[in-house]
Amino acid sequence: GFSWNGDADGQCPICHEKWSSLSDASVAVLECGHATCAACLCHMRESVPATEERQDPLVPHGQSVTTRFQCPHCTLLLDPATVDNLALQAYQASDLLRFLAGHLATAVAPGLHDAVPAMLVHRRLDAAAVEKELFEIISRHAVGAAARTSGSLDSRRKQEVYLEARRPVVALQRELEREAEKLATLDKRDDRLGPGAVSAEWRSCRGRCDELREDLRAAQQNAAASIFATLNDESLGMGSDAGESEGLCIDLHGLHVAEAKAKFDELVVPVLPVLGRCVVVTGRGSHSKGGEAALREALVRHARHRALRCEVMQGNGGALEISLQ
Repeated sequence: GFSWNGDADGQCPICHEKWSSLSDASVAVLECGHATCAACLCHMRESVPATEERQDPLVPHGQSVTTRFQCPHCTLLLDPATVDNLALQAYQASDLLRFLAGHLATAVAPGLHDAVPAMLVHRRLDAAAVEKELFEIISRHAVGAAARTSGSLDSRRKQEVYLEARRPVVALQRELEREAEKLATLDKRDDRLGPGAVSAEWRSCRGRCDELREDLRAAQQNAAASIFATLNDESLGMGSDAGESEGLCIDLHGLHVAEAKAKFDELVVPVLPVLGRCVVVTGRGSHSKGGEAALREALVRHARHRALRCEVMQGNGGALEISLQ
């Protein structure tokens, strides 16, 4: 947001990352016209205690406006809602985020699109990370919805459809991860070409990462469209054979406990304030050592530690109902 009056060849005043190495969406322009990288702005707000609110002396008496952080350039006091406003702008500017959230809200969980700006704040305005999480929510809901349908053969076949739709996405994610790891090992500067010159190898690898990100967005949108079409064809949008809405269902069955906890925090916790309720599939522990539902019990403890209400679903010992207290 706002108009930037800074130097396009400059750097973030906090982490000193060059603007040229960041995407446009990673730069947060403040109302004073100065800029920081989006991640630093979010971290700045997070690190200022709520008790350290400051009153802008230029605000007339009777118009109390408090802020918690300030521009690192000119120390202009910033509205605490600045990050939230930037998150909303980032959401509105992303075709893929709006596509994924809109379809989720229509086919699976009404109101979920309202959670996306909060997810962006949680991810420090990293739209790519939230795109990945929304796509995973779609995929895990689809698998969970299929698992709850009658007929094990039919259920397995539906899960195969979803996994096949995800295959190009998974391949591109892995390739992007490899290229990003390679980029991190390269020396960005090549002083042989002059002071501050960028290495040709670094530039080439960075360009490849950008290409892969665009390919990944297209693959996520295509795969999501395929999954939504299958959900609609099979009447699984709300994940219920009997027509009773069960809302969002996240399948964590088959993950190790640590992985499942991480996915719970990434995919379930951010949407609960909006949805109020979510079903998490854990499995009954039939294939676990001793037949114990280790994953289910671990997630029950994890959810309750986060002050969430968590109960085993009636008639389905392999699923948990998660809701706010």
